[in-house]
Amino acid sequence: MRLKTSFLIGIFTFTLLACANSNNNVGTDAKQSLDIQSSRDVQPEQGTQADSALTDKGTQTDHGTTDNGIGSDVSVTDIPGVDANAPDPKCQKLAEGTVRDFDVDGTPRTFILNLPKGVDTGGPWPVIFNWHGYQDTASNMSGLLYYRVNGKAYPFIQVTPEDLDAVPKEGLNWYMLTVTDPDKDKDVRLFDEVLKCLETRWNIDQDRIHSVGFSAGSIMTDLLGVVRGDKLASIATYSGAYFSDEANVTALGSMSSWVSWPPMTTKNTYTQLMVNGGPQDNYMNVIKFNVSGANDTKWLSDMGHDVIHCQHTLGHTIPPEFNDGGFKLIEFFAAHPRNNGPSPWAKGIPKDYPAYCTFVSGHKTTN
Repeated sequence: MRLKTSFLIGIFTFTLLACANSNNNVGTDAKQSLDIQSSRDVQPEQGTQADSALTDKGTQTDHGTTDNGIGSDVSVTDIPGVDANAPDPKCQKLAEGTVRDFDVDGTPRTFILNLPKGVDTGGPWPVIFNWHGYQDTASNMSGLLYYRVNGKAYPFIQVTPEDLDAVPKEGLNWYMLTVTDPDKDKDVRLFDEVLKCLETRWNIDQDRIHSVGFSAGSIMTDLLGVVRGDKLASIATYSGAYFSDEANVTALGSMSSWVSWPPMTTKNTYTQLMVNGGPQDNYMNVIKFNVSGANDTKWLSDMGHDVIHCQHTLGHTIPPEFNDGGFKLIEFFAAHPRNNGPSPWAKGIPKDYPAYCTFVSGHKTTN
C-alpha cells in the first residue's frame, strides 16, 4: 500500500503517530485508510459481489489485477496491431484491465477499465466513474462494483481512475481543493478524455453516465457535478462535500482558505444519493462529512436537485446496509438516468433501503 501522509502536518499542523513501520504497514491510528475488504467467493459472471466495505481499518485487498483475474495491465503504448497514425490512437487501444500511459494533456494517466460482455456489439452502455478515497488505490476501489458490470438488469462500463498524488493546496490525492479553471484541472480533464474515448470506441448511453466516490473520491465526484454535471445522469457519494457550497467552506474554519471552487454551472438537475456516517464521519476533525451532508442536501435541493440522504451513525465507512456488493448503488443508478424531472423515488424510496434514508425533493410544487 502506498503511503501519502507526509504533507498532513503541513496542512493541518497535526502530529501523526506511528505513521509506518519498517514494513510500510500503516496502523489504524496513523491514517485514514479508505479500503475495501472483500471475499472472492463470487464469480464475475454471476453479476454479484461478496461483502465489500470501505473502512478505516488499515487493511487492503487488491482488485482489478492480473493475479485475481479481474483485470490485466494494458499500456496504450505497447499493444501490437494498432495503427499509431490512426485518429485518436489512445482511444483504439483501450481494453479490459489496467490501462496505463493514457495521455491527458501530456500527462500519462492510469485507470482500470471493466467492460461488459458483448461491449463491441451491444449497448447503448451506461458508464460509471468510480473514484477511490484518500490513500487508497484504483485496484482496490474497482472491487466496489466489479461484480455488477455484467449484471443482467444493468450491465455497464466501469472506469476506476488512479490519482496523481495531488498535494495541498491542490487536493487530497485528487486535484479537487483549489480549482481555478475546471478545463485545466488534471482530474476533470481525465474524466473528459476517458469519456471521449469511450464514446469513440463503443455505443455509450449519453443519458446514463454516472459517478460514485468515497471520501476524497466523493469530493472529486461532487466537483464533477459542479463543472461537468450536464453530462451526468446521477451521482452517489459516501462521505463527500461540495465546496461551491459556502456553508461547507465556512465550516472549515481556519482552513477555509485551502479550498476554492467555481460556482455550480450545471443546468441538469441530476439526482444524488448521499450517504454520511454521523458525528464520527470526519477527516482529521476538519472536514465533517455529516455537516457537509446536511449542508449539501439543502444546497442541492434549493437548486432543483432531488436528494436521497442516508445518515447512519457508524462513522467514516459504508454501513452494513449498503455493504451489499453494490446492489443498492446500481439500483439507484438504474432508476436515475439523465432527466430534469422529479425522481421516480419521489413517491417512495425502495423498501430495501434503510429507514435512515430520506427523500428530499428539489422539485417544489405549489397548490
